[in-house]
Amino acid sequence: MIAITNHFKRLSIIVLATLAISCNTDTKKTNTDPETKVPPVSSTTSTTQSPLTDTGVVGYTSKQTKADKKKYYDKNNSVVYEIKYKPDGFKLRTASSKLLWKIKLYDNKIKLSDNEENENPYEIKVVNANEAKLVRGDIKIARTTYNLNAQIQTVKHEDNSKASVSAKVPYSYSNALVKAISEIPADQQQIIISELKAKGY
Repeated sequence: MIAITNHFKRLSIIVLATLAISCNTDTKKTNTDPETKVPPVSSTTSTTQSPLTDTGVVGYTSKQTKADKKKYYDKNNSVVYEIKYKPDGFKLRTASSKLLWKIKLYDNKIKLSDNEENENPYEIKVVNANEAKLVRGDIKIARTTYNLNAQIQTVKHEDNSKASVSAKVPYSYSNALVKAISEIPADQQQIIISELKAKGY
């Protein structure tokens, strides 16, 4: 009887020792040493975007209402702008059909004016496959070039107060040079760029 009791004691001690070792090992696994702690990964991302990036038309939806007309709506479903298509271009107008910008399209040129007669227009002129310029009459406003190998587009303004801009983007001379026309508000620029892109400019 004493031998059996001793046997149980030894067996109990072994089981308890095994449990103690096991618990100690688990504690070591979960215990974090401050010196070996991995720093948290930052989830901050830059929201800076190049002015050359084509953002599309932000804040508006559009709907073709007639074969020659498209309307742009705000978030309240109110008409803000309309596009009137012509064989040689299009017009950007207010909701009440007042002309804002008349755009005439040519093979190697785009004219943008704020009047029906196309007087004193801005002109985007294609110089070659990777270069275009923006002028108004005899005044040079900006020039864009594209490095095909590096896929980097650069816009240089004739006005030295405006810095040159370069970015790795798909080439679009119309996107870059319409944005160089400060007289056109940003939302109208986006619509004009979107319409030009749809026509292959």
